[in-house]
Amino acid sequence: MRRLLRSALATSLAGVGLLAAAPALAQSFPGPADDVVLTVGGGLNVSPDWEGSKTYVLSPWPIVGLKFLRSPLTGQPSSDTGFGIAPSFRYLSKRTFGGASVLAGLPDVPQAFEAGLTVDYTDTNFRAFASLRQGMGGHHGQIAELGVDAILHPMDKLTIAAGPRVSFASADYMRTYYGVSPVAALATGIPAYDPGAGYRGAGLGATVTWDIDKRWFVKSEASWTHLSDAIARSPIVKADGARDQFSISAGVGWRFGIDAW
Repeated sequence: MRRLLRSALATSLAGVGLLAAAPALAQSFPGPADDVVLTVGGGLNVSPDWEGSKTYVLSPWPIVGLKFLRSPLTGQPSSDTGFGIAPSFRYLSKRTFGGASVLAGLPDVPQAFEAGLTVDYTDTNFRAFASLRQGMGGHHGQIAELGVDAILHPMDKLTIAAGPRVSFASADYMRTYYGVSPVAALATGIPAYDPGAGYRGAGLGATVTWDIDKRWFVKSEASWTHLSDAIARSPIVKADGARDQFSISAGVGWRFGIDAW
């Protein structure tokens, strides 16, 4: 009887311990079954009114991310260093010229969204990446971007990554934002211009991330791009644009895990 009582008591205490630990296990992140960590969030962005503009506007800034905790090919755990692959996104606001603008009469360009992939190599204090994105909506061209970042951890939960960037664009992209068709030239008096594919520009980019906890974080990004000579020759940029393009964003994001496979 005593043995049965001791066994029952031990079982009860173990059950109480498991119940007490259950909330902590439920709240652990990432969970033992998670294969992918998705990041969603948003904030505000200050950037040129249109691609190549000298005026700036405030607009929403989406934060979207994807991290594989296990390889979708092998199922093995992924490392924070080494080669990786991730989605790449960019949003471009609508371009329109009012009647008072010197560029009035040029066709509007609807808002555009670019989506693609980034392949990178990451070490403890270094990252090199290459991104390729396809345009949808306002343009249907392609953008390629190369970059190198130094990664710093000046204090706990704070990460700073910054380095040079260089980008290239397809002819469709260049003509959409910097070209002037013969028809538009006749209608506006602006010289016709037909840029081809090639070098888009170079500059610097920086990202600052502060992790509030494992799930929540605050993020800020800043960039500067000096547009290429081919873009600088565009009548659009000459008339009412600027070669130096700046952007700054700030927002809050949240991470959650998914048992994907």
